[in-house]
Amino acid sequence: MRKARITDLKKIINIIENAKKSLKKDGVDQWQIDSMNEKFLLGQIEVDKAFVYEDKGEILAYCFLSDEKEEAYRPWEDDFEGKIPLTIHTFAVNARATQKGIATRLFIDIIRHAEKNSFDALRIDTHKDNFKMRGLINKLGFRKIGEILIDEEGAKKPRICYERLL
Repeated sequence: MRKARITDLKKIINIIENAKKSLKKDGVDQWQIDSMNEKFLLGQIEVDKAFVYEDKGEILAYCFLSDEKEEAYRPWEDDFEGKIPLTIHTFAVNARATQKGIATRLFIDIIRHAEKNSFDALRIDTHKDNFKMRGLINKLGFRKIGEILIDEEGAKKPRICYERLL
């Protein structure tokens, strides 16, 4: 895992666009919005919190890690155990690399990164129908906290949030 660079943008866009198509094919109403576009991803890279998982020069996955308090998580703040969390956003694997353990490897790298940088917990949220991500989250020891509402282009959409202590 390494920090994403602006020169990675086209490859990251491709990963995200394919992830959108995969979610739609699975019947998951997640990421089916116009604002998750080049400008959005460039903004993530520019704040220096975007990461890629790379193997032999090929970008196989992408994520954005936020150390800011998430407003959507506020209703559950008393239920979270971690006090210095790192939140995982925009997590996606290259379509050619799915079913090869890349998502798990990226999560392991995220855990190491969080521990190295003194975070005490990881947080993540996903759509209730995103069975692939929910399976991965459960496999990696995350605890379901509850339902949150996120703002998607002005509409409040439900997501399930999770936490994993480090």
